[in-house]
Amino acid sequence: MLLDARTRVLRIVTKIAACKGNIITSVKEMLPIMPKDSEIKDGEKNLIKIVERPTFILKTREGENRAVSPSQRNGHKKDTDMSSAALVKVQDSIRMLSICPEMTTCMKFMDENMQLCENSIDFLYDQQDFLVVGCLGAQGVGKSTIMSLLTSRYSSNIFQVQGLSHYETSTNCTTGIDLFVTKNRVIYLDTQPILSGFAIDAASFDQKKGAPDYVNSDSNLELQSLQFAAFLFSVCHVIIFVQDWFVDPNLVRFLQTAEMLKPSSTTIIDQDYVEYYPHVVFLHNKADVQDFMPAIIDEMKDFYNKVSSSSRLQTHSGIDMSPCSTESSLNLFLIPSRAKEEDKTFCENEESLIDKLRTKIHGVPRNSITPSVLTEKNWYHYVSKVVEVIKKSHLSSEYGRLMP
Repeated sequence: MLLDARTRVLRIVTKIAACKGNIITSVKEMLPIMPKDSEIKDGEKNLIKIVERPTFILKTREGENRAVSPSQRNGHKKDTDMSSAALVKVQDSIRMLSICPEMTTCMKFMDENMQLCENSIDFLYDQQDFLVVGCLGAQGVGKSTIMSLLTSRYSSNIFQVQGLSHYETSTNCTTGIDLFVTKNRVIYLDTQPILSGFAIDAASFDQKKGAPDYVNSDSNLELQSLQFAAFLFSVCHVIIFVQDWFVDPNLVRFLQTAEMLKPSSTTIIDQDYVEYYPHVVFLHNKADVQDFMPAIIDEMKDFYNKVSSSSRLQTHSGIDMSPCSTESSLNLFLIPSRAKEEDKTFCENEESLIDKLRTKIHGVPRNSITPSVLTEKNWYHYVSKVVEVIKKSHLSSEYGRLMP
């Protein structure tokens, strides 16, 4: 009995061991055994290292290859286009400024028949910071001399001064309008003499005896002078009215008539725009020593205040000889005569007065000539329109018809 029990137990243990061996064998078949590190070959080690430490290749991002939203992409493109356009605009302006020639002497801006010269636009920039200074006066009062003194920092005798040959040939030194543009963008306009006796003689000589207007040549030339003055009133910021003695009532009447014939610079649409009128400086050239006395200067101021009381010209802008002038003071300047050297000790010298005049002209308020702000080139085109309006003015023709 005991032997049979032991035999029975051994059989059970043997069966259990056989079952455990089958289970281990199946597990080994299901899970492959990984080789040990010592059993890995050298080539396989190198391959594993390459996989564990990969090599990264970096590439720069380019415009549309970036993973951005369409709005960001379009905004970036718009900013780039705007910056490129601004850069091109700056480059064009620099190129434009560099190709404009620099003036060394005056040139013809308008002939005696009020015909514009087209080549003068080559010296004008497409910018808004500029000042136009014109000059009016009778024959031989020193208009070109004053303009040459104002531009003497750039060159001497820029505007041709009348000499003995002009008197001998009975010709004007300046015909039409001469132009000079400085580096600081001041445009000087020197005009032919108003009411010139030389011009009257030349016109009478050129006209045929059978011409119907031969008798009225004086009236025609006065009308031409009025048209030139009305033109300057329309296109200049400052006008220097030069005289060589005090006072000529005919010149005062001339200024009042030219102001009346000035064409309007406004339209029906421009209801808020105030009609433009320039600054006018009364300049007495070749003044004597006694003219600088305070009593004489007060008499001059009193006279000009009375004759300009109803005028719309800006005659009180502070362009005077006093060092601390106000905007309400009369625009009056005296330049001493250069004939007598000994008289220079009794009054301020010419150089200091010209420097003071130049400084005050450059600092005068620059009112807008037109309702829209003009550039130098736009000012030239506006000038051409003003010339056509003056030539076709019904008021000028009626005034010329009624002249005695």
